[in-house]
Amino acid sequence: MPRPRVVIVGGGFAGAFTAKYLRKYAKDSIEIELINAENYFVFQPLLPEVASGTISAPDAVTPLRYMLPGVKFRMAEVTHVDADAKRVHFLQGSRRVPQSVAYDQLVLAVGQKTNLSFAPGLAEHSVCMRNLADAHQLRNKIIRRLEHADVTEDAELKQRLLTFVVGGGGFSGVETIGEVAEMVARTLKFYPNIATAEVRHVLVQRGPRLLEELPERLGLYAQEKLAARGIDIRLNTSIASATGNDVYLDDGTSIPSCLLVTTVGNGPSTFTTGLGINLERGKIPVDANLRAIDRDDTWALGDAALIPLPSEDGEPRFAPPTAQFATREAKCVAKNIVRSLAGEAPEQFDFTPQGSLASIGNYKGVAQIFGLRLSGLIAWMLWRFLYIGMLPGFATRLRVALNWGFDYFLPRSIVQIANQTESATLYRYFAKGDTVSFPGQRVDGFYTVTEGCLESRIPVDGEAEDFVRVIGPGDHWGERSLSNNTTTLGTLTATDNTRVMVLKRRDFNNLRNTFPALDDYFKSINDKIYAPHLRQQKEPTCK
Repeated sequence: MPRPRVVIVGGGFAGAFTAKYLRKYAKDSIEIELINAENYFVFQPLLPEVASGTISAPDAVTPLRYMLPGVKFRMAEVTHVDADAKRVHFLQGSRRVPQSVAYDQLVLAVGQKTNLSFAPGLAEHSVCMRNLADAHQLRNKIIRRLEHADVTEDAELKQRLLTFVVGGGGFSGVETIGEVAEMVARTLKFYPNIATAEVRHVLVQRGPRLLEELPERLGLYAQEKLAARGIDIRLNTSIASATGNDVYLDDGTSIPSCLLVTTVGNGPSTFTTGLGINLERGKIPVDANLRAIDRDDTWALGDAALIPLPSEDGEPRFAPPTAQFATREAKCVAKNIVRSLAGEAPEQFDFTPQGSLASIGNYKGVAQIFGLRLSGLIAWMLWRFLYIGMLPGFATRLRVALNWGFDYFLPRSIVQIANQTESATLYRYFAKGDTVSFPGQRVDGFYTVTEGCLESRIPVDGEAEDFVRVIGPGDHWGERSLSNNTTTLGTLTATDNTRVMVLKRRDFNNLRNTFPALDDYFKSINDKIYAPHLRQQKEPTCK
């Protein structure tokens, strides 16, 4: 008999560790498939150190195929779930062909996406700290601003370039500002025209103190040590808006700055909102067993799930979105899936955290663990010791440990390896006879022919001949599929050597949504292009 198939969507702490524990508990009795957009697992608490150059980016991640032997991995973009048919639909490969896989049990560990809509300009003018690309981008931006500040003669511009603002006084915000301050301090010796006094770091915290997840004494200690390093801490203050030159606060003041980092602002992903589940607080509600409400075959955990905890004072409690909780939730889900498939009752999730730790840079940290409250060098060393123990795989642990060792003896690298700036448009070339697209393919952009010729053939129900359209220089295609979010219907072939310009999907939709005249144009031509009397072109020719 075929083995039950468990499909896991998401490769973060929640998803990856669920697959790991399922493999441990179920052995080979079930088939496990994990689907994720990236082929690696990133240890998010290390992202601030990646941004500061303490750890190189490749050493902070673990390939999921290395981490999860015996688990089938698929790198793809999950689009939706058909709960009735019990199938997960996704796009994979460069052709973005929609495909699906059946499941017996489904695990949703998709996390949340950054939502900066609460303040104008944040999405356009700030760097987040959610993934490896964010950390890499922040590092490049810091180095770029130091390079510019060292040579500019504009005093006002120099002030903006050397002012670094971080929004959010939780673990991510405190660790980020601490690492950024240390990175800048250790690299200033390479920039002779920048004085230490010219550098300014600002931490904006909405609440009355930093690290509200920790006891007040430790939060105050972190605040004291950061302030002693010259970091300007703004408590009971929120970011109201931002531009490329200034950060505006809700108290009416502004901070001249060209670099803003935001570590707050979460919301459900488009995939989560399209599940057909009534979300609560923007998350998937689950019962005490971590099973999605009204879905016997679906489990949810991690940042995407609203997980109830036993109440202590009559008030509802929910699991926080931390790695420590996510790994314990993963173990519970794995056990409950095995129990469910065996016809046994699932167990309830209940976890008391062992403690919390945070690094504040400059070889200092704060920690509450096993009832002990620690600060300073001891807490920082404990932070590193425990985090390296949580890293998956010996190779990753060794690489991170070596990075930490090198950082102690060697200067920080100031090499800027920026990603190549991508244009909103790109060009593609097709040789005569090439199949450009085929039925059922997801269009990835809006195409305009610059030279050459193509032929589109679409089968017509009830008619012997296909609908034929010739696409020559100045003609275009893809707008209807992009607007309706549908796949292609026919086959498109290059009848001559052809070059086309492609406007990417997101850029095309943004342009069409903000340019009414363009939207009206596309609405008007669709009927003309596909009108019945144009379906048959007996002698199609290019212009």
